[in-house]
Amino acid sequence: MQYQRNTELWPVEMFLIAYRRCKGEIQVLVRKSANGTSKFGVGSGVPATRWMLSSAPPPQGYRFRDPPVRFEAKSFPEFPKDGQESWTYGKIDICADAFNGADAASLHDAELEEFAQDIREGLQVRLSELRRRHRDAASSSNDWDGTRLSVVQGVVDSPSCRAAIQGTLRMSGLFQRRQGGGARFVGLGKDAPLLRKRLVQSMRIYTMFPQMPYPMPPPSATAAELQEELASRDRRIKASGRDPHQDTHGRKFTHKSTPNVSNTIHGVYLTLDATGMPGLDEVPALELFGTKEVPRQWKSLQDLKVLDRDGKRVSTEDPKATFISGFIVRQLVKDGVINID
Repeated sequence: MQYQRNTELWPVEMFLIAYRRCKGEIQVLVRKSANGTSKFGVGSGVPATRWMLSSAPPPQGYRFRDPPVRFEAKSFPEFPKDGQESWTYGKIDICADAFNGADAASLHDAELEEFAQDIREGLQVRLSELRRRHRDAASSSNDWDGTRLSVVQGVVDSPSCRAAIQGTLRMSGLFQRRQGGGARFVGLGKDAPLLRKRLVQSMRIYTMFPQMPYPMPPPSATAAELQEELASRDRRIKASGRDPHQDTHGRKFTHKSTPNVSNTIHGVYLTLDATGMPGLDEVPALELFGTKEVPRQWKSLQDLKVLDRDGKRVSTEDPKATFISGFIVRQLVKDGVINID
């Protein structure tokens, strides 16, 4: 309820999802999940804004909001009821020069930065048009969809959002140069304007409601304690009388969360149809500010529990343990962004 009353509390994260039609099936480009909550993830999520412990220094490329925006852990329903002392989260924003600062000198990529800025400007126009249409059709300006569009518009209007878009393009691996500094896996030459247009038109905003740790572990919890909490969470939630698949308001959990409260977010999704693009079988995965490449994989929508085994219908099986973005990609199918026909 505090999130709904105060729109400034919502984190916003940028994602790029790539898919292709290959060998009679639809495949999504994924990487092994890094946090252990599922087998696979898209691995391209870059927060434009997010929460972190206010007592810790912000990570590379981010800064605390000034003036500060803070939120108490005890505000979450999963906070333990045993009188444990609460802790505070602070809002951080990505820096406009995140890829050009002293800490990121080796990551400077003027061409990708320009492409990200073009996408940001396209999203500004698209969001303005969506908000205009919504105002013309809505009976109230205080409804959920209108508020969500307003929150995302505010983030995209910030010049620093370019860095978040550049980050998701980079982490996808699709725009990385091949070994030896050769051509990019997906080029940004003469086809860049058409690619930019398609990415902007594919934009969808989905709000994610994660199954939070139960109860929320304190910041001092060890890695082993966090893994034990995750492994036993469903059992403990059931024992408490709660539903492990949806919250008390009936909202279905989209994924399992680590103690990172920023997993309750508005996600901005750009979708790339890579069908027919050559040489994409070995696209690398990258960390936001890292240089080490790790493998990516093309996995079918059936393997990711997005579609039933026949590949013709949206699956009803719970995808959370298999694919952290399973419910999101299902919605992209339902919305026709990913066409399975």
